[in-house]
Amino acid sequence: MDDMTGTPKPVFARRALSRRHFLTGVTAAAGAAILAACGGSSSATDTPKPAGATSAPAAAPTSAAAAATAAPATSGSAAAPTTAAAAPTTAAAAGGKGKTLKMSRNAEPFSPLIPWQIDDNPALFISVNMYDTLLRTTKDGLGVEPGLATKWESSADGLTWTFTIRDGLKFSDGTAVKGDDFVTSLKQVSQGAKSAWKDSYKAIKDVQAPDDKTVKVMLSQPHAPILSELAMFCAAILPADMAKASDADGFDASKSKGTGAYMLNGWKKGDPLVLTRNPNYWKGTPTLDTVTIDYVPDDNARILKLQGGETDVIDFVPLSQLASLGQQPNVKTQAFVIQQFSVLIMNITFKPLDDVKVRQALNYALDKDAILKAVYFGQAKFMNSPIPPGTYYDKTLPGYPFNLDKAKQLMAASSSPSGFTVDYTIGSGDNVAQQIATIAKDQWSKIGVTVNIQQQEKSVVRQAYRDGKLAITSAGWTNDMNDPTEIVNYEMRGGASPFAYWTRYKNDDLNAKITAADLEQDPKKREADYAEIQKIYLDAAPLVFIAYPPATAGWQKYVDGFFIDGLSYYRFEDVKVNK
Repeated sequence: MDDMTGTPKPVFARRALSRRHFLTGVTAAAGAAILAACGGSSSATDTPKPAGATSAPAAAPTSAAAAATAAPATSGSAAAPTTAAAAPTTAAAAGGKGKTLKMSRNAEPFSPLIPWQIDDNPALFISVNMYDTLLRTTKDGLGVEPGLATKWESSADGLTWTFTIRDGLKFSDGTAVKGDDFVTSLKQVSQGAKSAWKDSYKAIKDVQAPDDKTVKVMLSQPHAPILSELAMFCAAILPADMAKASDADGFDASKSKGTGAYMLNGWKKGDPLVLTRNPNYWKGTPTLDTVTIDYVPDDNARILKLQGGETDVIDFVPLSQLASLGQQPNVKTQAFVIQQFSVLIMNITFKPLDDVKVRQALNYALDKDAILKAVYFGQAKFMNSPIPPGTYYDKTLPGYPFNLDKAKQLMAASSSPSGFTVDYTIGSGDNVAQQIATIAKDQWSKIGVTVNIQQQEKSVVRQAYRDGKLAITSAGWTNDMNDPTEIVNYEMRGGASPFAYWTRYKNDDLNAKITAADLEQDPKKREADYAEIQKIYLDAAPLVFIAYPPATAGWQKYVDGFFIDGLSYYRFEDVKVNK
């Protein structure tokens, strides 16, 4: 999703939302607030949605699992999920039956807890623990694996995908999962009146269930990212009657009936949210009876709660405090690599930002390594490509390393050889954005650019850059899916909202290449297509490319199994409390 500040963000993707802009900047500075989602304007990531690998940034997928997410495989069946499908065992219960995990998060959900209506990260993080999808994204964020479906295959023309549903599925109330539940839920995300994500599912023409063990997804045209889209949180399966009723005004979404590891029996904003174990979970009963989440916006307050033993897990640990917190005797911390980036948006309708030489000069004149050290405390990676490290990410691209001489040469050959003055707008209270803006002001002065830093309320900044009224502002993104189609269409496709990430950049030839990449079924050809697309956009430089920041968390040493995956999700099904 699209981010617009150093706080967690909601995503304003071409898909209408932006959970992803929400993550990046929050981890970098102690005072950063957390909002929600994928992509937007922010010092970190204003977003949905994701989110890269959980370890080192990966290049284009080479594994079968990763390739399966990028293009239809005639035999789309993944390895048979033997252990995953196993019934509850005594071993599962032995990990902590009767125990509660306490977590303190930075922000509470603010969109309805109906998967396809969610457009903020806090709601998303809860949803993936209550509801499940046909397929799941692998933990590294690069592939798909079985979820509610055990295998899948495509027709020869790529227009029909057939999914085999695992045996014995039940919702949390014990009722059997039926074919109509899949049909209704998938039609809600792709066509529903309140779906915030329907633009991501335009390729779906129809969904049918010949029987309760078979689901067919029919497409209007071949669509390579379909498996990745069906693994997204918003394509979760609810009982058909609940899915239909969720469109009604006043529907109570705080009471779940899903196939996920946990269930929710009511919640009121301002109160802790309590998840209880689903006794009918298809992967086996989770080890924890309950997960209690309270919401503590202040970073320091969350850290004090962890240090004092009042909570077991916290998220969004500021990068400035990650190392020191991890040195506490009873605490562990980690920076998880996710598919996320931090950038500056340049509106190219403002002169001289319409000149590619000027935009490239601004990129070269900004010392990213200095920002990585001073702002991200060495925990972020240099941004070499316009997409986050994930599927079809091109690790060979050079990005824009600091080169003051080259920046001066480009300015001398540009339409503004004597320099210019530009307004640079950031959200008030966004420490990460403030630090980056201060560094940029100093360094760009060396190529004759005078920067006026302006601060406004974050909501005002968000609307202003979307309306095309700002010259330069900070932004961020986290992937919601493990296929580049979401970020590429949002960030690079020009002509209509979101106007190539609100830059107003438009390249008809690039638009055509993006469309071709979405249609291409051969993984190797798609990889080559996306390599070319990334290079074209990088050279055009509508953004100032800065960093790939991580997601951060801290937990008590008696907690095992807490993990933030490549798309920034975390599930509690594998977590144990050993005390």
